[in-house]
Amino acid sequence: MDIDRQRMAIEPGWINAAGTLGLAPPASWPLPQPPSAFVTNPISYRPRRSAQERCIQTMPGGFLLHTGWPSPGFREVLRQYRARWARSQVPIWVHLLGDEPTHVEKMTRQLEETEGVEAIEISYAHEVMPDEILDLVRSAIGELPLVLSIPLDRIGEAWLRPALELGVSAISLSPPRGAALRKSGQVIHGRLYGPAILPLAMTALERMVQTGIPVIAGGGVMRQSEIDGLIRAGAATVQLDFVLWRGWQADKID
Repeated sequence: MDIDRQRMAIEPGWINAAGTLGLAPPASWPLPQPPSAFVTNPISYRPRRSAQERCIQTMPGGFLLHTGWPSPGFREVLRQYRARWARSQVPIWVHLLGDEPTHVEKMTRQLEETEGVEAIEISYAHEVMPDEILDLVRSAIGELPLVLSIPLDRIGEAWLRPALELGVSAISLSPPRGAALRKSGQVIHGRLYGPAILPLAMTALERMVQTGIPVIAGGGVMRQSEIDGLIRAGAATVQLDFVLWRGWQADKID
């Protein structure tokens, strides 16, 4: 089924990136203005444990974070949070962490019947092979608009254009993966956050707006002026990540 991309209205402003504010809207927002949508933490079909060696490695301009994307599993999330989604004053975008197409399809069909859910955002575990991503996207196509989350370092991969042609409603640009050295000399891998990522986000936005599909920019944003600049450059809205976390409150957008 093709998605009518015009059905997805994205208000300019900000949204939270998946993994920043939990599985349901907080009692109060970390910024003065509420987001145009709330994005849940990544949800897997089966329960998913944290990485055995969770870590954060700081570096000039940001930090590398490795968590493994823990999740209580789709059924448990629905049991605990569907009532709060239904009461939400902002649209709920449920972020699915894709592993198997059959799992993604089951979650998608159930979310279509869940009050308060207005869109699905999908990403894929880093171990998923590129030739499997198309099947994951295809399995998430349905009655709800579909937002495809793409790491900044993967926007040039060959699978992307055919994936967008399946009926994706919007693109969200998410943090890239990278590697860093710990003091012990151990190499660690994870997602990269911090203001040093912003030039990558701008470059990716300039490239992806050429697809004609709405683009949700993100990566390294700390200031209202940066939100405004990304929107002027063509972003439908801007997702915020590390600036929403406690510990960065002194730097939060005003």
